Amino acid sequence: MTNLFNLIVDDYRILDSENRPVEDTFSQSMIWLDNPGCVLQPGNFQLPGDLRTHGIMKPGLYMTIVLEGTGESCTNDGPERVRYSENQLLGMAIREPTPCSGEAPRGPIRAVGIAFPRTSITALGLEQEFVDLFRTAERPVLVFSVQAPPRIQAIAAEILSPTLDGPAGKLLMSAQATEVLARGMHALRRNAELGTPVDNKRARLQVAKDMMDADLRYPWSIAELAHRAGTSRRSFNLRFRAAYGVSAIDYLRTRRLEIAREALVYQNMTVTEAADLVGYTNPANFATAFRKHFGSVPSLYRSQTLS
Repeated sequence: MTNLFNLIVDDYRILDSENRPVEDTFSQSMIWLDNPGCVLQPGNFQLPGDLRTHGIMKPGLYMTIVLEGTGESCTNDGPERVRYSENQLLGMAIREPTPCSGEAPRGPIRAVGIAFPRTSITALGLEQEFVDLFRTAERPVLVFSVQAPPRIQAIAAEILSPTLDGPAGKLLMSAQATEVLARGMHALRRNAELGTPVDNKRARLQVAKDMMDADLRYPWSIAELAHRAGTSRRSFNLRFRAAYGVSAIDYLRTRRLEIAREALVYQNMTVTEAADLVGYTNPANFATAFRKHFGSVPSLYRSQTLS
């Protein structure tokens, strides 16, 4: 067990499907980044069999970008559980030492884990924001799991296959870890707010919004979203605009175009591929909507990326 692992977990064990100990070779890839103060673990390997992990997680923030692989993590004595599959950003905020377990089936794993000990959170000036997460939720562990945007997927892919090395490469990793932290804090804060029973109607709206974000290719209709939110179409439209400042259809259109632009810039997709990613079956319609929203055609972003 590496000293770096000891910063974030105690009594860590890896077991096979027969509950036999498995030698830890996975933590050897861990890296410590002085700024922002985190443990980074690139993972690109083949699990030889079904594995389970057990350990006592220390207070801090834990985030993982999964590009390939499936599994789940959970607290041993509570309801907090997060399942993951490809292209997901997931994480956990822990206020006090907590026994946790994880399971992963045999097969490939391509993922990047980033862990911020509580001391690092304090040093970054995020202590109060961290404490406020738990004040809102009134529980010692918070989890989240969302579809990773193309930019976050690109960050993980570059960490796994670095384009820079030496001091410049480490500086880039530090910037990437900081961005993942910011996005993770945002996701945790949103989930903590949803966990409170103060505004059930707002929580239902958020569920509908999260559903759109999670599957931008799906042909969402106002009727289906309103049904999922447990309200009428008219009421859903009014409440969504009041809560988020735009109609649900405008929000969905904007998110699709933003994600498509990220895919063009950060994943080097073709215009047709980017259109298909976010549910446009007609590339011409996609190009028209893109130009209207951003003021330029999608092929311009594509050509800038290639140059």
